Amino acid sequence: MNESMYEKLTEALNERKNTFLITITSHPERELIGAKVLLWPDGDFYTEDPISLDLNKSLIEKCEKLIKKNRSGTIHVQWNKVSIECFAEYFPAPIHLIIAGAGHVCEPVAEMGRMLGFFVTVMDDRAEFASRDRFPLADQVICRSYLQYFQTVKLSDKTYILLLTRGHKFDVLSLRELLNRNEKPAYIGMIGSRRRISGVFEELKQDFPDDCFDQLYTPVGLDIGAQTPSEIAVSIMAEILKVKNQKSGHSLSEKVRKYAKLGFQEGVQNGAAATHKTRD
Repeated sequence: MNESMYEKLTEALNERKNTFLITITSHPERELIGAKVLLWPDGDFYTEDPISLDLNKSLIEKCEKLIKKNRSGTIHVQWNKVSIECFAEYFPAPIHLIIAGAGHVCEPVAEMGRMLGFFVTVMDDRAEFASRDRFPLADQVICRSYLQYFQTVKLSDKTYILLLTRGHKFDVLSLRELLNRNEKPAYIGMIGSRRRISGVFEELKQDFPDDCFDQLYTPVGLDIGAQTPSEIAVSIMAEILKVKNQKSGHSLSEKVRKYAKLGFQEGVQNGAAATHKTRD
């Protein structure tokens, strides 16, 4: 892949677009072997190789199943009585973590989000807080009002939002915009005391039905007794992973303890038998 195509791929992923890289692996014309096409689910494509428009269309049609399943795979194309083999490599758009409120808890959360592979956006309405110096690892650092940002930011089931703002009124402002949007994020987490959370719900419950709050997690994080900003970041990111991976968040040792009480071998055998029975 040459530099300009790599830049196109990087740009698309930064814009959180699922992308396929199609490489011709077998073709009677040797100069076309290794030719590449970037393809997006909306049918748009980009190439710098001498591939005809008709062949590009055929490649796109053959990739439809892979696009629907979001997976890599080999495709075969019959074009102008020529057999062509290609490999389509799937590059998923990174999951977007938006952290609204660039206070002291935000710093370790942003670092941990990047470490876990999220595309991290930090935003705040104060320029002295929303600065690249404070968040060198974040993908985006934005200074804008909460109202303006949440009115226009792209939302999807790959969007995870943390409200770590400095006050109850900013939580209400942000949530009102988010709950009014047709697009829904996978997760909204809001930090705060019980009193603060109660005040937010009091202001919103008259305007929104209960099911609007299904994606809202507050107080944010798993109960691990977190106290310091770093510990709170661990708690928050653990909850986000729990939601993303659709897991319980329970300790992995719980099953082992149960088996140990039965007698480890007996417990394992009973567990295996139950699993086998379920499969049958």
